[in-house]
Amino acid sequence: MPVPKGSGACGMPSPSGVIAFLSDFGWRDPYAGIVRGVVESVGRGRVKVIDLTHDIPPFNVIAGAYVLYTSYRYFPGGTVFLAVVDPGVGTERKPITIETRRYFFVGPDNGILYPAAVEDGIVEVRVIENESVFLKPVSTSFHGRDVFAPTAVLLALGTPIEKVGRRLPLDDIARLELRDRCASEGEVRARVVYIDVFGNVALGLERECTSILCAERGRVEVESRSGIFMASCKPAFSFAEPGEMVLYNNSLGFPELAVNLGSAAEVLKTGIGDMLVLRRR
Repeated sequence: MPVPKGSGACGMPSPSGVIAFLSDFGWRDPYAGIVRGVVESVGRGRVKVIDLTHDIPPFNVIAGAYVLYTSYRYFPGGTVFLAVVDPGVGTERKPITIETRRYFFVGPDNGILYPAAVEDGIVEVRVIENESVFLKPVSTSFHGRDVFAPTAVLLALGTPIEKVGRRLPLDDIARLELRDRCASEGEVRARVVYIDVFGNVALGLERECTSILCAERGRVEVESRSGIFMASCKPAFSFAEPGEMVLYNNSLGFPELAVNLGSAAEVLKTGIGDMLVLRRR
């Protein structure tokens, strides 16, 4: 169950001094550690960083949006989410911060922030353009360090969002939708929105789609580029026989395909962003 959230004066999120940091930087290179160093330098020990993950597949905005969307509600109100999956860094894409009813989101305007922010209720969006906050010189390829990190620290410490930069109309920000409805009861096209370390394949569908597809015989045909497979409808993958493919709703609220003690992604030969076809059988 989500933790309780608090709000400050005028309904604004109360600063929590917490930054939740996710990226596609990985741990082999120093990039994530450098960003943490900037937070420590600017915040002078007053800000706590929680590493949500740095193993988002490189450049994969869909996966980053999925992780942020499925995670944000478990953090205390006032948390600043620093999300850096930024294949357009250095181009005309805007650096933005979004204030919602209970949180702040900082990152590139490429859709990664949108699903989580819009669900929590967007209050306002600002372009990050206050250069007095930036680390100098600003790199064209590392805005996570020079632009996003110092901005996130200031918000975590309670600096008003208007100090970040000018207001941006909501209609002007990039939108990314993670879920589609089941347009047909018999056949559904589903985009793969995430694959976890176990090879479980999360589908960009509304939660109710699982019940719709499983309503009759409790079996679903799954078509991928590698062939056609059968999946049983189970409460969880652990109810299946070893090697059996199942369709169920995962713990984060998305329909998911899994192979018990195996990898659905390997069986289906699918990746994030691919389309699968599911048919009631």
